This record gives sequence, structure tokens and C-alpha cells, in this order.
Amino acid sequence: MDNIKLDFQKHIDAGRCNGAEWIINYKNNIYHEVIGYRDLEFTNKLNKNSYYRIWSMTKPIIGFAAMQLIEKNFLSLDDTIDKHLSDFKNLKKLSSIESKLSDTTVIENKPTVRQLLQHTAGFTYNSCDNFLAKEYEDRSLFHSPSSSLEEEINKIAELPLLYEPGSKWHYSISIDVLARIIEVVTKDKIFDVLNENIFLPLEMNNTNYYIDENSNSQLVETFEYNHDKLKLTNLNYDKRKLILYGYPTNNKNYSRGGHGLFSTAEDYEKFATMLIDGKNKNGKELINLQSLELMRNNSLNKELFPIEITSINTNKDEDYENDLDGYGWGLGFRVLMNNTSQNKFGPVREFGWSGYAATYFLTDPENNLSAVLMMQILDADKNIKKDFYNNIFKNL
Repeated sequence: MDNIKLDFQKHIDAGRCNGAEWIINYKNNIYHEVIGYRDLEFTNKLNKNSYYRIWSMTKPIIGFAAMQLIEKNFLSLDDTIDKHLSDFKNLKKLSSIESKLSDTTVIENKPTVRQLLQHTAGFTYNSCDNFLAKEYEDRSLFHSPSSSLEEEINKIAELPLLYEPGSKWHYSISIDVLARIIEVVTKDKIFDVLNENIFLPLEMNNTNYYIDENSNSQLVETFEYNHDKLKLTNLNYDKRKLILYGYPTNNKNYSRGGHGLFSTAEDYEKFATMLIDGKNKNGKELINLQSLELMRNNSLNKELFPIEITSINTNKDEDYENDLDGYGWGLGFRVLMNNTSQNKFGPVREFGWSGYAATYFLTDPENNLSAVLMMQILDADKNIKKDFYNNIFKNL
């Protein structure tokens, strides 16, 4: 922990980070630390258990809820999405990934729940470099802080897929579609499903799509790392950046599948640790081990490798690294399959995910270890997360 704190201090001194909070649970021993400040002026200290927008760390929670419903026979991994969302019955795809919106063909296979979890269903993200992603952006998909999840998914159903389902791995809005399916099959709101089946059993009392006014002061402000100026700046709301996605604090009706949850380090650590055996601290089983193994083992065929996330702003210069090198994808998580030059220390089968504003978590069942890192920095320097990760496993 001392090494980790020293590294974070170096990143703060260099202007790459303003503050960070982390928890490591190793064999049920908890190590919880915080360092730095909430602002760029270094006047307000960051405190433990502040609130963070966890962005895509919402996705594993949604995926977990889906697997719980599969166990209860509400869903099947091989259900086609139109079985539950009729607006997707007449889906088409672009004739090629470079095609314009008017150039479409009929899909050979309808996307499935499994493919939604895998990110192989054929959807994309507004920030990606293709014509369909631009159309997502032009239609302001997910920009609204007041639209319902149903309304957003209905808009997606009007558009073709980027590619034939199952033919590519492409990080996308597929978990938003999955969240809407969960609402339909349970006849309930997604938060209520998460709360009953995950948050309450794990005592994740500070994880929600909504923050009341009394807690707003505990929400950490988001900044951006400018790689040209090599320092943190206030946010730049450029078009095609996911920062434009609505993420309100005060709309009780707001929900999403791919982002939208607020959480704390302590809360998310409870979720990450539960993924070791599927049980809460009292031994109550939230999911069986067979389902958990499906989630945390690679599910992709070899022709879909390597997996990589890029955006229209990705600069593949000599310093570029694919931080998913060596990883496969399970049903909701990245899964380490082999060590690479970028990842020399991580144990095979370590899994987890991250968020747009540099939140990050991992679970390592073999070593009975989980770790959660909370920051609020868009486009953060990758060495921050790499140092955190390497310090854990080099010193284990």
C-alpha cells in the first residue's frame, strides 16, 4: 500500500491526477486508502467514500443481473432480442462497416442475449469511427438526462446494425439493450431489479442512479487529462465524446444499462469481492458457481481476437498501447488469458472492468483478491492504472 500511495503522489505531482481512492481486499483483509484533492487548485481534500460516476462499471452489474434472471428462467442466453423487444424484429445491417446508412442488407442471424453480453451483437457507440456511430450522435442517442431507457432503445431499433451479429467484437451500447430486456421480462424498473437482487443483499446502500440533494456535496467532480498539455483541465464537451451522455444526479426516473450508476469505493468492493464465489458476506448465494464461471471465462472464438476499444479520437502513434492485449471477454467482463509485454504480472483468469472516467476494478479468484480504484478523470494517463495493477501483483 505504501508503494501504491507513493506512485499516486508522483502522478499528482506531475499533474496527471488530482486525487484517487482505492480498496484492496486480500483474503478478507481490507486495505482502504485515499490521496489528493477534489479540485484542480488542491484546496479541498478527497475523502473516503465519496460518490463517483462509475460509467461503464455499471455494465458488469447489469450483466450479473441478467445472469441471475437466466438462472431463474426469465431469460435464456440464446434468446434473440426480438423475442423480448418486438421493435427489433426487422433489423438490418450495413452492407459493410464503411457503408452509409442507406446501404443495408438483411442480417443472417438475429442478435442474442449472449451476444449482447459479449459485445458481438452488432451495435456501436457514438464515439466510434464509423457512419453508424455518427448517426447515433446526430440523433443524440443517450444525450438526454430525462429520457427513459425505453425511449432510447426504441430509437436504436430504428437503425441498422454495424455488422453481422457474432462476426466481430465491438464495444457498444448492447448492455443498454440488455437492461431494457431485463425491464420487459421482469415487468419492473431496472433499478428495482438491481436493488432487490444485488444492492440489498450486498448492502450496497450508496449505489444508485440518483443522488439526493444532501449527498450532492459528496459527488466528486470530473476532469480531463490533456495529453498535449500533459495536465488536467476542465471538461471539453466536444461532439462524439461520451461526456455528452446524460448523467444527471437528480432524476429519480433515470436509468441506463451501459452507464448511469453512482457508487462508492466501499460499495463497489462488495460487488467485486462477491464475484469470487457468488456469495455475500453472510454466505447467501446471489448466483451459482456455474453461472459465475460462464461470466468470468473467455467466451469469444479465436477469430474475434485481438479485442480493442478505439474511438474517433484514438491516436495510434508510437506510444499507443492496446490495454486489452492478452485479454479475452466473458459474459460481461474482460478476462486475462495470457501475459503480454504490457501485462507481465497479472494472474491468468483475473477479470473485471473499468469506467470512462478512470474507475477500475479487478477480481482474482485464485488469490482471493479484489481491488477497486476510483478517480474521475476522462482520458486518464494509462500509467496510473498500470502502476496500481502492477503494484498489487508484483508484491502479492
